Amino acid sequence: MYSSKLVDVFYTLSKKQLRALRKFVRSPYHNKRQDVIDLFDLMYKTPLDNRIALRKEKVFPKLFGKEPYSADKVDYVMSFLFKVIEEFLIHQQATNHSTKAKMLLADSYLDLGLPKHFQQTLKLAEKELEKNSLRDIRYYEQSFSMESQNLNFLSKSQRNTSINLQEVSTKLELRFLAQKLKQTCLMLARQAVYKRQYDFGLLDVLLPYIETHPNILEHKAISIYYYYYQAVTNQTEDELYFQKFKSIFLESNNVFNKKEFQDIYIAAVNYCIKKVNIGQPEYQQELFEFYNAGLEFSILFDANNNLSPFTFSNIVKLALRLHKLDWTAEFIEKYKHQVEERYHGTYIHDAYSMLYFSQGKYQETMIRLQQLNSEELFITLNSKVLLCKVYYHLEEYDVLESFLNSFMVFLRRKDILAYHRDIYKSFIRFTQKLINLPPFNKAERVKLRADIEGTQKLLEKNWLLEQLA
Repeated sequence: MYSSKLVDVFYTLSKKQLRALRKFVRSPYHNKRQDVIDLFDLMYKTPLDNRIALRKEKVFPKLFGKEPYSADKVDYVMSFLFKVIEEFLIHQQATNHSTKAKMLLADSYLDLGLPKHFQQTLKLAEKELEKNSLRDIRYYEQSFSMESQNLNFLSKSQRNTSINLQEVSTKLELRFLAQKLKQTCLMLARQAVYKRQYDFGLLDVLLPYIETHPNILEHKAISIYYYYYQAVTNQTEDELYFQKFKSIFLESNNVFNKKEFQDIYIAAVNYCIKKVNIGQPEYQQELFEFYNAGLEFSILFDANNNLSPFTFSNIVKLALRLHKLDWTAEFIEKYKHQVEERYHGTYIHDAYSMLYFSQGKYQETMIRLQQLNSEELFITLNSKVLLCKVYYHLEEYDVLESFLNSFMVFLRRKDILAYHRDIYKSFIRFTQKLINLPPFNKAERVKLRADIEGTQKLLEKNWLLEQLA
């Protein structure tokens, strides 16, 4: 039993849901079996980490006393409880979404032959839907469903008068376009990662239609995906479309539900990262602005209001690359407490060390690097690179040369992917050449610069070139 579907679902429910489920199970309308209540109570008192206590042979005497053991009887009760839980989840879906509940109620009134009640309830549902600021795909789905409900009513009760065929058609079109463009963007993202080709179906017909009906783009659930698709696929006007997409995104915090808005945000961030990676560094500023928006709109925080240490670190690195030192210092101070405490020994010290180095505070940088306690290989590797740069700026060349040798030994001993080993080895090799460069040998300096510029797998290329300059 402890590895059953019932147990899986039961222990996924929140404490609030379990309290509501306890009342639901005890309601005679939903359940009349005492053994189902007893099984619920037993599971409610059994913590998740002790779920092995829910083995059938242990559960049976608590449900059936001294009766002869029967696994089938336990299965029978389990199936009843599982059905009650499924009914509870359906009930929650209906009651937690007030507009959907009113639409279901309107259908019931129509089935009962109560037209006035139907019309009043449907109007309440429409009013509630329009009052909400959300204009995401769910809005267009519900708007179309309401218009269809009304068409069903009018076609039966008012055969000789005008009915809302045009309204149904328009809302169906908006719903379809929003869903189709969203799905297309999801397929594009998947295609880029997994190198799989998709058939986009009617898209080639829909795009010209949208272009000849620009009023459709007034609907943000359509225009945001339309402009994103064009930015990704149109190589000549990608910047124009991206800026239109960005403009709509920054105005859409209350237009989309949180999950959909996060998905759009991730697509935007990935777009900027890809542009930077293919040699368009100006998109670092765009990425920075999206990170800022993610903080402002609370997209970057999880359900417990925590900020991922990886995101925290990426923001710090990007801001420093853009020379936003004051902004970075404020960011670290403001958001470090929203990174879980267990990551502070790694990511917070790492962030401060990068900031202090950029500020030219080399002694403070070394203090932070000494405090850094990381089991993550790449944090360790990057801290070693930073320490090399500190020694260089402090003109501790003997210490630096010894450290570079130990760094190379470290790389040989660690199990690192060949690509990453190569870029760190290249950094060590060129740093060694830099400190051994004859001070007045112009030809050697020119040759070293050419070697650095011509090396693809190289970390800190800009810093090395700056030192030569």
